[in-house]
Amino acid sequence: MIIPSYRSRKTLPRTLQSLEVAAAGLDVETIVVEDADGRGPSWARNRGLDKANGDFIFFCDADDTVRPQFFRKLIALLEESGADLAISSFEMAPLKRDYNLSGRDEVRRVALPAFLGYSLEDVRRWNSGGSLMARREMGSVCRCAFRRGFLRSNNIRFDERARLYEDGMFLAECIAFAEKTASTREVLYDYVPGECGNMATGTDSRRHWDYKFIALEARKRIDGATGGAVWEYCEASSVFSALEMMRLWRKAGLTLAEFREGLSRYVGDKAVASALRRFPLSVRHPLVAAAVVFLRIWAAKHG
Repeated sequence: MIIPSYRSRKTLPRTLQSLEVAAAGLDVETIVVEDADGRGPSWARNRGLDKANGDFIFFCDADDTVRPQFFRKLIALLEESGADLAISSFEMAPLKRDYNLSGRDEVRRVALPAFLGYSLEDVRRWNSGGSLMARREMGSVCRCAFRRGFLRSNNIRFDERARLYEDGMFLAECIAFAEKTASTREVLYDYVPGECGNMATGTDSRRHWDYKFIALEARKRIDGATGGAVWEYCEASSVFSALEMMRLWRKAGLTLAEFREGLSRYVGDKAVASALRRFPLSVRHPLVAAAVVFLRIWAAKHG
């Protein structure tokens, strides 16, 4: 069990007590990684992965708690199914469906749309009156268990540049390479809003801006490593990111020149420019349609 600890002196004892109850009778090593300099949960979790020796890897934040059956249920899922990772429910975010999947094609087809991003098909459904979020799941690693051998053999680690949504990036990469996944809709992990988690390290607009480039690079890297099997599931996400950048830049403290350079670099990327051209427009969402047309023109001029 790997726990990043940032200013968690008040909450960590409660977390450790819940882990002690859940680990009773099991051989569980708890690795607490102190992040006194605020380098972020990605850095801390990677240091924990470096130290870990067990067959299975778990993550917990230092202000959350686990249910008494947390370890037993997730380990049983992995052992009985032979899966590379197992996913449980949060009370605040119960799983919308089961993810007991076998074979990389099925894992990617079913699970990636839920955990990776938005596809053009999601946008078409949205344009027809459906919900854009209908299939999306909360991509937290704390709801999961992973085989350490699987992580090592695929060299899956947290991107230490990412100070936001690093969970989702890590989990999506795991799903992209998994041969099997298992799940339970039983709630095994309790998220407790507090002062020492990732949110406390600053989800300011500049970090959101920077994340857009990090996420694009990560999605393209995973797509390349999987032979082009991933991009279709997050193609529309690159367009939504470009739209959000138009709203973020002032709050992020960028100058107009920095904004123009950054947006040009983002929409000038070949994959993003293609996604903009292919993005379905609808009179149901006229502001989005107008903004996408603007970005298409911008990409043609500045790409």
